[in-house]
Amino acid sequence: MIIDADRPVLKVCGLTRVADIRGAEAAGADFCGLIVEIERSPRSLTRWQAVLLARGCRVRPVVVVENFAPDDIARLVEETDAHAVQLHGGDAAYVRAVADAVGDAAYIWRPVGLPEAADDREAAVDAALSEIEAALAAGAAAVVLDTRTARGTGGSGRTCDWQAAAAVIERCGAPVILAGGLSPENLREAFEVTHAAGLDLSSSLERAPGVKCPWRLRELAAAWRALVGD
Repeated sequence: MIIDADRPVLKVCGLTRVADIRGAEAAGADFCGLIVEIERSPRSLTRWQAVLLARGCRVRPVVVVENFAPDDIARLVEETDAHAVQLHGGDAAYVRAVADAVGDAAYIWRPVGLPEAADDREAAVDAALSEIEAALAAGAAAVVLDTRTARGTGGSGRTCDWQAAAAVIERCGAPVILAGGLSPENLREAFEVTHAAGLDLSSSLERAPGVKCPWRLRELAAAWRALVGD
């Protein structure tokens, strides 16, 4: 199963501690995101930290990597039993090489960026769809639609243009997880505007970079139950 088709799914990313994983699981997370050896991220883990944390997950782990060699990613998937690889960096040929190396062991989730506020929304949507089409043709199974800034796609804690995101999601031929600046306070609005297949939260849940806040996770739990009705 790539994404639950019956309701939106929840991913909590940037997890670095067992206690935070338990809090995310209690909040209703379907996926726990582990950032592996991305030095620019304050939430980055070493490979072996990621392996140990993934083995302790009670829900499906997703390893987030950037420009890893395809064979290294395949080994990481085996070591972590990851459900998916969130694959940053490279081009469509790189996505194909990773998909071939990983095979059926995990899904490939491909991040695609949208601006915070698109000056030309139609052009932004077309560019995102073109990138998505290439990624899907190369073997990606799902898309993580995140905010693109001057520093790259993802990790900014800022929301993207949700109207553009909604247009991308409506025309995309694969499940789309919305990320970027999401919080317990704006979860419902984000979903109602975009109808994304999933929602991905990280920095809004923290008391310090890489350290989740228990009361924010409890607020997430309440907001998530209100949204999905569980």
